[in-house]
Amino acid sequence: MKHKVVLLGASTGGPSQIKELLKEIKNLSSTIIINQHMKEEVIPFFTKDIHSSCSFSVQTTPHTFSIDTPSVIICSHSSVIEKISDKFHIKTEIENQHYTPDINKFFNSFSEYAHLFDTDVIVMTGIGCDGVLGAEALKKSGAKIYAQDEKSSPVYGMPKAVCEKGIVDKVLSFEELKEYFRNL
Repeated sequence: MKHKVVLLGASTGGPSQIKELLKEIKNLSSTIIINQHMKEEVIPFFTKDIHSSCSFSVQTTPHTFSIDTPSVIICSHSSVIEKISDKFHIKTEIENQHYTPDINKFFNSFSEYAHLFDTDVIVMTGIGCDGVLGAEALKKSGAKIYAQDEKSSPVYGMPKAVCEKGIVDKVLSFEELKEYFRNL
């Protein structure tokens, strides 16, 4: 059985919803990698806030993990993943970009490895369309794509864009997302 990896992309409205979703996890058995648009200097506070409300460790990038280690990782700057031996390294690149972190960039870098995992992609609330092109690459690599529904999205830009691309396996309400996270 392949280890489950959940790639989550969010922007406006995401921090409080992500915190609420992670609080649903009782016994973490998956790896969750979060790309939440926010200013770089806020990410340590966001990470600490989530860590203090959950029963598991929350790390930020750069970060190294093995293929079967359950963890929650919050990406900073513009993160990409690479495999060296049997470990995966999420490294950060500081560059001028429209979004920080750049969800498309991370999703695209992960598409090379998606087939090694039971990979799910969740595109949540946010302005714009960051994550769509990366989700499309991940879909081609065998990942399942989920989008947050319009009713529960404070801003229905990113989930709408991924739905309009025609690659979504299922649209989930916030209550359905909570149930999904209970089973991670």
